[in-house]
Amino acid sequence: MLELLDEDIVWRVPGRNKLAGTHDGRDATLAVLRRTAELTAGTYRIDLRYAVADEEHVVAVYGASGRRGDRTLDIDQALVVRVADGRWVEVDAVPFDQHAFDEFWS
Repeated sequence: MLELLDEDIVWRVPGRNKLAGTHDGRDATLAVLRRTAELTAGTYRIDLRYAVADEEHVVAVYGASGRRGDRTLDIDQALVVRVADGRWVEVDAVPFDQHAFDEFWS
């Protein structure tokens, strides 16, 4: 995945939670992705449902699950990705249940 991420990638996570915000650059993006593993003690998992793409965009829909203390997550999410020169330059994370997402990551 590292090779897919543009050095200047912008990764946006919606909501009011520990992961929310705009993460500018590859290092910030990798930090927020590592944070998901840290906060869930390695239990965070994704299960790809489907993906569609053209030369400029990728949309991946997946199941997201994990445990965080006494909280559990089991929702569908999407990544909406803009691609340039074969690299991901912008990513918007889209949880299908924002309330459950915020409750889990808060």
